[in-house]
Amino acid sequence: EFRLSKAEEADFMPNLVIEGHIMSGDQSVIYVSKTVPIGTVERPESVINAVVTIVGENGYATEKAEFEIEYDRYVIPTYNLPANTRYALKVEVDGEIYQSEFQSIQSSNEIDEFYYKENENGVDIYISSHGQSNDTPYYMWTYEEDWEIHPEIDITAIKHGHWDYVKSVYPELAEVMEKGGENPYYNCWGKNYSSLIHIYNTSNLSENTVKGHKLFTIPLDDNRISFLYSVLIKQTGLTESSYKHYHTLQLYSEGSSGLFTPMPTEVKGNIKCISHPEVKVIGNVIVSQVITRRIFIDADDLSYKETPSFCKIEEGIASYPDYTAYTKLCGMWMNKKLEGYFIWNKQYMEINAGSLLYSRPCIDCRSI
Repeated sequence: EFRLSKAEEADFMPNLVIEGHIMSGDQSVIYVSKTVPIGTVERPESVINAVVTIVGENGYATEKAEFEIEYDRYVIPTYNLPANTRYALKVEVDGEIYQSEFQSIQSSNEIDEFYYKENENGVDIYISSHGQSNDTPYYMWTYEEDWEIHPEIDITAIKHGHWDYVKSVYPELAEVMEKGGENPYYNCWGKNYSSLIHIYNTSNLSENTVKGHKLFTIPLDDNRISFLYSVLIKQTGLTESSYKHYHTLQLYSEGSSGLFTPMPTEVKGNIKCISHPEVKVIGNVIVSQVITRRIFIDADDLSYKETPSFCKIEEGIASYPDYTAYTKLCGMWMNKKLEGYFIWNKQYMEINAGSLLYSRPCIDCRSI
């Protein structure tokens, strides 16, 4: 029987990409995916069947990571990671074992300020930090965003006479409301994790200081700052080799999707296939203490603000008398001609001759 060698097989198979942040004092996050050809616009395919653990040089090992399908990532709690050994990431995929180099926990410098400034173009997020001359001059930041979302219409404020209509259109909402619960369509939270590469190097400066470095901008019409917005920054220190790795990727991915952009095969990193060394793998793993800081932005505190709308409104029915309008449009809805729309007069919170057709995001925050 003819079989390819592992080296020959690797030439026909996509390279595996493993990027990991082992964070002491937080949860560790690992991404496992396969490369795609350069020029491909699609995001690399995530590998969801990997067994991911963190191992110590002294025999320490974590439980296997949980895969968060919504964010295409593996997560391991490492809030109490012992500091008396060096750590590596171990990943098992399709019978192969991949492992990063063992590393000591890299210290991270203090965060001095984490703040925002607004202007006519949006809200800019800044950070300032510093370390001593013998501390690492290489900084990396990731962040988590959370924001409040509301639709334009709170459907529970309707007049009682139209409750049967609401029950016919959104029975699951009516069931919750009739049991005395809160409107699950009105209060939602969005969440996002950073994907671009944010790094900084002070080795060529007279002081190991980061002063007012802008991380990113939120446009004025972005729904993240429509009500209440929060961002948690995570600062980690890097070794020189890890900084060079991410700097190369940053240069390569400028104008594209950052950490998730297809990687050039010449960027190797510090992880290898230990079961068959000839099998190719790309990626880098850092082991670092993490320093966190959080800020909140209330839309009411902003001088410049544009409220984005995801609510689509169709032409009204003003040419029909009240009762005719109600029965005609309900009939159209039942015949699936108006599926996904809600018949309503926002001003009077009822169905009448001035009613319009509102799309689902107008009343359902889960659709925004």
